[in-house]
Amino acid sequence: MSLRAIAIILIWVGVLALLGVLVHRFTRGAWSLEDDDIPVISPRQKLAAALALATTTAGLGLFIWSWYGMG
Repeated sequence: MSLRAIAIILIWVGVLALLGVLVHRFTRGAWSLEDDDIPVISPRQKLAAALALATTTAGLGLFIWSWYGMG
Protein backbone atom coordinates (compact mmCIF):
# COMPACT_ATOMS: atom_id res chain seq x y z
CA MET A 1 0.00 0.00 0.00
CA SER A 2 1.39 3.38 -0.96
CA LEU A 3 1.78 6.34 1.39
CA ARG A 4 -0.88 8.21 -0.54
CA ALA A 5 -3.39 5.39 -0.01
CA ILE A 6 -2.62 5.35 3.72
CA ALA A 7 -3.05 9.12 3.81
CA ILE A 8 -6.47 8.93 2.16
CA ILE A 9 -7.55 6.23 4.61
CA LEU A 10 -6.41 8.39 7.55
CA ILE A 11 -8.32 11.38 6.19
CA TRP A 12 -11.52 9.35 5.82
CA VAL A 13 -11.16 7.78 9.27
CA GLY A 14 -10.83 11.25 10.78
CA VAL A 15 -13.77 12.63 8.82
CA LEU A 16 -16.00 9.71 9.80
CA ALA A 17 -14.98 10.04 13.46
CA LEU A 18 -15.83 13.75 13.41
CA LEU A 19 -19.14 12.95 11.76
CA GLY A 20 -19.80 10.40 14.50
CA VAL A 21 -19.16 12.99 17.21
CA LEU A 22 -21.42 15.46 15.40
CA VAL A 23 -24.26 12.94 15.03
CA HIS A 24 -23.88 11.93 18.68
CA ARG A 25 -24.10 15.59 19.74
CA PHE A 26 -27.17 16.11 17.55
CA THR A 27 -28.95 13.09 19.04
CA ARG A 28 -28.28 14.49 22.53
CA GLY A 29 -29.98 17.76 21.60
CA ALA A 30 -27.10 19.96 20.47
CA TRP A 31 -29.08 20.98 17.39
CA SER A 32 -31.26 23.28 19.51
CA LEU A 33 -30.93 27.01 18.97
CA GLU A 34 -31.65 27.70 22.63
CA ASP A 35 -28.44 28.15 24.62
CA ASP A 36 -29.93 26.62 27.77
CA ASP A 37 -30.89 23.38 26.02
CA ILE A 38 -27.48 22.54 24.56
CA PRO A 39 -25.75 19.80 26.60
CA VAL A 40 -22.19 20.40 27.71
CA ILE A 41 -19.57 18.56 25.67
CA SER A 42 -18.01 15.79 27.72
CA PRO A 43 -14.26 15.21 28.06
CA ARG A 44 -14.68 11.95 26.14
CA GLN A 45 -16.27 13.80 23.22
CA LYS A 46 -13.50 16.41 23.33
CA LEU A 47 -10.91 13.65 23.22
CA ALA A 48 -12.67 11.91 20.31
CA ALA A 49 -12.86 15.16 18.36
CA ALA A 50 -9.20 15.98 19.07
CA LEU A 51 -8.07 12.50 17.96
CA ALA A 52 -10.21 12.74 14.82
CA LEU A 53 -8.73 16.13 13.95
CA ALA A 54 -5.21 14.82 14.61
CA THR A 55 -5.84 11.79 12.40
CA THR A 56 -7.19 13.95 9.58
CA THR A 57 -4.27 16.37 9.90
CA ALA A 58 -1.77 13.52 9.85
CA GLY A 59 -3.43 12.09 6.76
CA LEU A 60 -3.37 15.45 5.03
CA GLY A 61 0.28 15.99 5.93
CA LEU A 62 1.19 12.52 4.68
CA PHE A 63 -0.73 13.12 1.45
CA ILE A 64 1.07 16.40 0.79
CA TRP A 65 4.40 14.80 1.68
CA SER A 66 3.78 11.90 -0.74
CA TRP A 67 2.50 14.28 -3.46
CA TYR A 68 5.83 16.10 -3.63
CA GLY A 69 7.74 12.86 -3.97
CA MET A 70 9.14 12.62 -0.47
CA GLY A 71 7.55 9.27 0.27
